Amino acid sequence: MGKRANPMAVKVSLTYEVGEAAFALGKSEATIRNWIKDGLPIMASKKPLLISGQDLRDYIRAKSKGAKTSLGPDQLFCLSCREGRKPLRMAVAVLPNTDKTDRLEGLCETCGGVASRIISKAKSPHFAATFRFK
Repeated sequence: MGKRANPMAVKVSLTYEVGEAAFALGKSEATIRNWIKDGLPIMASKKPLLISGQDLRDYIRAKSKGAKTSLGPDQLFCLSCREGRKPLRMAVAVLPNTDKTDRLEGLCETCGGVASRIISKAKSPHFAATFRFK
């Protein structure tokens, strides 16, 4: 089971009960109830609680968008600090990730933890001007 819910697993034209929404998204019923407490709109205040597919999809997308962190051009994402940080002495290792991407990895200048960033191989020269590649 993935950590994040896939909004495309929900049909926009349908309504879901809590159990049906949980099954469709691969989440527990408790998670869906927590989302309702957190602001997921429901169609009725009486049981069974009905959730519009469009509202559920919009809620998941908004929640996912809020979880993403924008990085500055000279930052890596520090796994310990949980935010963008500059690497120590701007030194990074370039590790292959996929055919089209590389992973930059360095040490956070604030806490000394591992910091990384996925970049396109096409943009590698741009990042080479910013960081010191090892």
